[in-house]
Amino acid sequence: MPVIDTHKVGIMYVAPGQRHEAEILRNSHGSPAYNRFLEGLGRLINLRGQVDVYAGGLDPDEDGEYAYAWWDDIGQVLYHTATLMPSGDDEYCTNKKRHIGNDWVRIVWNDSGMPYNFDTLATQFQFVNIVVEPHSRGAIAAFSNNLHENEYFKVIVQRAKGMTEFTPIGDFKLISAENLPLLVRQLSLLADWFVSVWKHTENDTEKNEMTTNWRSRLQAIKRFRTQVTASDSAEVVNIEEGIMGQERHRDFTTSY
Repeated sequence: MPVIDTHKVGIMYVAPGQRHEAEILRNSHGSPAYNRFLEGLGRLINLRGQVDVYAGGLDPDEDGEYAYAWWDDIGQVLYHTATLMPSGDDEYCTNKKRHIGNDWVRIVWNDSGMPYNFDTLATQFQFVNIVVEPHSRGAIAAFSNNLHENEYFKVIVQRAKGMTEFTPIGDFKLISAENLPLLVRQLSLLADWFVSVWKHTENDTEKNEMTTNWRSRLQAIKRFRTQVTASDSAEVVNIEEGIMGQERHRDFTTSY
């Protein structure tokens, strides 16, 4: 049982004019602003031989050797980044969708110049999309060469039907490019936690306790300690009964 909590979040880049699943998944690169965003979102790690960071089910022989990840002392998140994963000859990018389509939360960088539809990616795991768009309509704003100066983006949180509001975003928020990675990272972690609770409570219809990996591990340690203590106590009782049984057998006065 891991001592930290782990998360998987998908990332897709939507190029200008794109609106369909396959063409979006086949993108192998994004705009300069998108690339700068990824650099701020997490660290680029080599998946081959990786044992220190949660790999999110990625295989370097099939899913590419590199991925973005972020971690601290109590949690790790692995980003399934479509532009880092090879498409090969698969027209429908089945392997990419196998990971990103099963993520509960997806970050969508939308340079299409059109609104991103919630169900663009056909999947049963359609819970939360965090959509990042240029602050003005049209894709040209996303291709600025300025590192951060006067650069702002719109952040929209799309939720599954019936899911309550769980972020302070409202309809949307405008955020600077400098602060965008931190905001989106926090939103994605919050969203993944929220979906976990939402599913665990049967879409908020039941009162079921949600436990973190930390608490589950503590509960397992307590159960183990109880079992060991009970086992030791039973051995002591057996030893005492054996000794006392011998004494009773030797004590002939009990027969009179």
